[in-house]
Order: sequence, then C-alpha cells, then structure tokens
Amino acid sequence: MVLAFWLSLLTLLYIYIGYPLLVWTLAMLVGHEPTRGDMTPTVSLLIPAYNEAAHIQTKLENSLALNYPKERFEIVVASDGSTDGTNAIVERYRSHGVVLHAMPTNMGKAAMLSQVVPLLHGEMVVFSDASSELAPDALRVLLSNFADPHVGCVSGLYRLLDRSDLRAEGEGLYWRYETFIKQQESRLHSILGAHGAFYAIRKGLFQDVTRSVINDDYLIPMRAVAQGYRAVYEPRACAWERETSSVESEFARRRRIAAGNCQQMIELRQMLSPRYGWVAFCFFSHKVLRTVAPFFMLFMLLATFWLPQPFLLIFITLQSVLYVSAWIGYLCQRQGRAIRWLSPPLYFCLGNLAMLDGLLKYCFNRRRLAWGRVPARP
Repeated sequence: MVLAFWLSLLTLLYIYIGYPLLVWTLAMLVGHEPTRGDMTPTVSLLIPAYNEAAHIQTKLENSLALNYPKERFEIVVASDGSTDGTNAIVERYRSHGVVLHAMPTNMGKAAMLSQVVPLLHGEMVVFSDASSELAPDALRVLLSNFADPHVGCVSGLYRLLDRSDLRAEGEGLYWRYETFIKQQESRLHSILGAHGAFYAIRKGLFQDVTRSVINDDYLIPMRAVAQGYRAVYEPRACAWERETSSVESEFARRRRIAAGNCQQMIELRQMLSPRYGWVAFCFFSHKVLRTVAPFFMLFMLLATFWLPQPFLLIFITLQSVLYVSAWIGYLCQRQGRAIRWLSPPLYFCLGNLAMLDGLLKYCFNRRRLAWGRVPARP
C-alpha cells in the first residue's frame, strides 16, 4: 500500500504539474507557430441551438457585427427541435441573410451537425455557441491561421463574462491553466479538441458524427488531426460566455464532459499509436491520464493510512485541507455566496468527482445523452 501511495502521488503530480512543464519545455525546443496571414475565404458561421430564445437575438446581432466581408460570409442557425420561440426569433433575421435549418424533433447535436454541415457553402465552417459573444475582429484573427496549409482546425479562446459564480471563479482559474497547456500543445503540434464556443475547420475535413457522440467539439477537430492536419490554438480570437450556472448544473456539465472523454478514448484509440508522434504523447498524458486521475486520488487517500510517521500526518493534513475547503466552498455556493479562495479547491474536487461519476456511468449505463441547455443560476 505504501508503494501504491507513492505511485499514485507521482502520477497525479505528473498529470497536473509535470506534464504542463514537460510540454512547455518541448514546445520551446521543437515547437513552432503556424504561418499566419490575412485571408478572407468564404465562411459559414454555424450556430447550433436548442431552446436558446434567451440568447439567440443577442448572438445574431453580435454575429452580424463581425468585421468580415458580407459577400463571403453566411450565418446559419441549426435549431434542434427548439420549442421556446428560438425559430421565430431567427426568422426575423432572414432579411439580413441569416439562414435557419430547423429540425422537426430534438435529434441530438451530433446528428444535427452531420445533417447541416454538408449544406453549408463556406470553405471554412466556424462553430459558435448561442450563448457566446465574439469580438468584432475575432473571426478574421481565427481564420488567419488557415494561411498555413497544414492547419485544419483552429480553436479560439474561451472567457467568462460573469465573475460571480462557480464557473467564473473556479473555471476562470481552470481555463487559465488549460489555456497555458493548450498553447504549448498547439506549438508542439496540435491541441486536443476545441471549445464549442468558437472554433473553425476546413469544411472538406468534416466527417459525419454519430448521434451517440457526446463531445462533438473534441471529436471533429481530432478527426482533422487524424487526417494529417494540425489543430491549433488562437488565444487572440476570444469568445465570451454569458451563462452562469449552479453547483448542480455545473456538476452535470462536467459529468457529461467526462463521459465524452471516455467515449473519445475508445473512438480515437488509434491515436495512441507512436506513428502520431507528439499527438499520441499529449493524448495519453492530457486526456487518458486526466480521465483516470480520480482513481489515483482515491488510491492515494486510502493508501495514506499505511504511511509511517511523519508522512502519515503530513499527507492526511494536506488532503483534509483540500477536501474540507472544497466542502465548505460547496456549502457557501449553496447559500449563494462565492468565496474566492474556496472556489479553486471546490472546482478541482467537483471536476474530479464529476469525472469519476461520468466514467462509471459511461462504463455501466451507456445510453444516449441528449444535449440541452445548462440551467442558469437562480
């Protein structure tokens, strides 16, 4: 058990500290940025929507204000069986050139994308969530990366507008950490998936995704990488997220992502092959090990009680501080109060607990997870 403790601790240190430092070092030594240049290919901005009446008008106004030649730009809303008036709002923008593809029933986001993307006219397809806002020059900045013929996918930066809820405090720190890792992976070769708030692919690289796919914004870019292209990160192209969420809805969101991670490891297992080089290294270190990290946390906690003194006291104290801080942070969030220094341990523990739950549910209760909106914080 002592050996299990040290192996678990070393693995966790590698996952959360060692790998980021290692990929940063490798990016410094052998990495390179894509060749960027001003370009204006034909573009289809695709906005997937399911019951987005609260956000879709703001999203369309924001999209119409983007700094891009109108004759080379189409805005398309794919409404997946919306029942809340989303379609009626979009129809009001038909005179502005906005196209609506309304699915008769809620068929699932992945299946909807497979049906709609082939109908688009742009050389590049840009995906953007209905609840996100883009800076006026974000589209041109994002597309500048496609001047490099080796680039097949580009992901923009994700930011939160509301700084008062769990995602703003905890995920804000989390995304700064993830942004650092993404930048290094991008320089080394490719990021591992994109963020649905704002990313683009060459239309010719899009492959149909089955209705059972959970994290389409991961699978679509990785399939482009599997075809020999790079998926790069462009932090200068920013998408601002408007929504806030409760602890419970945030947990459900993270659990869904975790189930998607499990699905991706199976779907993309061939990318662990050494022939994929740095991509295989990053995929194993960042996705595979991160997904099973909760098990190492459990092993370490249980094995701690077999440690001799003073290690027993030291590591029991450290783990207790982490978990008690997370629990107090949870209680504060339940009462509507966000304490800044408690949000990071809460978000870290919440994420790993959701990861564990999502992994177990995927393994023992595989069923289609229909997509839906994250409930807003009351």
